Amino acid sequence: DVVTACGNTKVITRTWTATDECGNPTSATQTITVQDTTPPVLTVPADVTIECNEDETSANTGVATATDTCGDVTITESDDVVTACGNTKVITRTWTATDECGNPISATQTITIVDTVAPTITAPDNVTIECSEDETSVSTGVATATDTCGNVTITESDSEVAACGNTKIITRTWTATDDCGNASTATQTITVIDTTAPTFVESLPTDITVECDAVPTIDDVVLTATDNCGNATVTVEDVRTDGSCPSSYSIARTWTATDECGNAISHTQNITVQDTKAPENVTEYEETIAVTSLDIPDAPELEFTDCSEYTVEFTEESTFVDNVFVDYQITRTWTATDACGNESVYTQTVLIAIQTVTTQTTAAPLCYDDGAVDLKDIIQDLIPSDVNLQGVWEFLSGSNVATLIGSIFDPTKLQLGEDFNPGEVLEFLVKYKTTRDGSIYETELTLQVNSDCVVLPCGENDIVISKAVTPNGDAYNESFDIKGIELCGFVADVKIFNRWGALIYESSNYTLGENLGDWRGNSNKSSFGTSDTVPNGTYYYIITLKDSGLAPFTGPVYLGTK
Repeated sequence: DVVTACGNTKVITRTWTATDECGNPTSATQTITVQDTTPPVLTVPADVTIECNEDETSANTGVATATDTCGDVTITESDDVVTACGNTKVITRTWTATDECGNPISATQTITIVDTVAPTITAPDNVTIECSEDETSVSTGVATATDTCGNVTITESDSEVAACGNTKIITRTWTATDDCGNASTATQTITVIDTTAPTFVESLPTDITVECDAVPTIDDVVLTATDNCGNATVTVEDVRTDGSCPSSYSIARTWTATDECGNAISHTQNITVQDTKAPENVTEYEETIAVTSLDIPDAPELEFTDCSEYTVEFTEESTFVDNVFVDYQITRTWTATDACGNESVYTQTVLIAIQTVTTQTTAAPLCYDDGAVDLKDIIQDLIPSDVNLQGVWEFLSGSNVATLIGSIFDPTKLQLGEDFNPGEVLEFLVKYKTTRDGSIYETELTLQVNSDCVVLPCGENDIVISKAVTPNGDAYNESFDIKGIELCGFVADVKIFNRWGALIYESSNYTLGENLGDWRGNSNKSSFGTSDTVPNGTYYYIITLKDSGLAPFTGPVYLGTK
């Protein structure tokens, strides 16, 4: 008889019957109790480590198994949790297997929930901004991040590469860190650029029209500029466009402000340059001066100023007329013309009182018998070559037997005689009057006329010596005369002796010619008492003609005073 219990346990009442060969039974019972005191055999899942985003239930972490030799097993579990960072934790899971008879057995499984996955981070888009804009995340965006296992902290750091001015490239690194320290990064490139040109500070010069002597220089106006992204440099350049003449042109003066990134702004001032002014004299001079013809100053060298090249034409007009001996004037004119045709005229009037320049010269000797001469032929070799020969001639002094008609001098009417002895030179003074260099030019010309061209009778037979001297005032034989050689140029040495040989008169330069004799009975010796006249009688002479080549002449001469 079997009475079942838990599981496969039971109580068996076993009846043993012994039957003999005769069929006689006898019975006895045996109770067999089948019990279960052995707990099941429990197998738990292995310890596991899982991410916090995974299912931590047994469905994911494993299920314990158990076997029992004596029936079915019921498995239960309970968790003991220790939390960590974020949503991580350590679960101690206790599995208990209980068979149908209530025999239990327990075992534990450690489930470690970890966080090894970094957050997911999304950086803002790359951006390009002006350097004047805000480059912080307020303007350029903020990264976002998510984490499957807790909260996330986002930080940022910048790495910059400088460029022109204040421009740069910012590499912004965003870091998302979860509660367990897992971190992920993402970068954002922020390009800071400068596309804005500088701004001029000062008022900009306007277009102007100026005279060529008032062109502002390139340094007259100084402009500066500011820039929102750094420094700005201002340069200035002129571009000239030629006009109709050298000092009429235009200038495009351009100021360019350039920042450090090459952004530029320009302003152009158009300067129209004109030349309407004639050259201006800068030399002091007298417009009217009064001088003599001997002191005429040179024309002054006038200097002019003009903003272009210029030419100066100088002219000088004079009212002076050759051989007109009156005051006159000179008008000097400077005409200055610049390259644009502007013309100025300056004058100087020189009032001139004509003066006379007198020179003296002597012509080569003339022989009176050679004929008339044209004094132009003579004087042209004695005066400067620039003196004209159309002036006037005037006879100043000399024998009026010779004539001067115009420039023709005729000495041929001269005769040898007392006033013109052979060997004697007659001087004539004539004046030639003309003009030269604006003055009266006078030359006093001395003409020397001789008789060298005439052969005179000067031989021994030509000499006539007085035979008697009667100095009684009757105009006959008044003197002891030596005649016939008056024109020969001889010098006579005369000695007169009395009959006893005493020298009563002597002359080393006795005057020749009729009635010109120096001895008239006088004595230049004191041998006759106090009287200076010798007594009547016969006297003797010795005449020596010096340098004549003739032998001395001797002979008697009678002196009678009654």
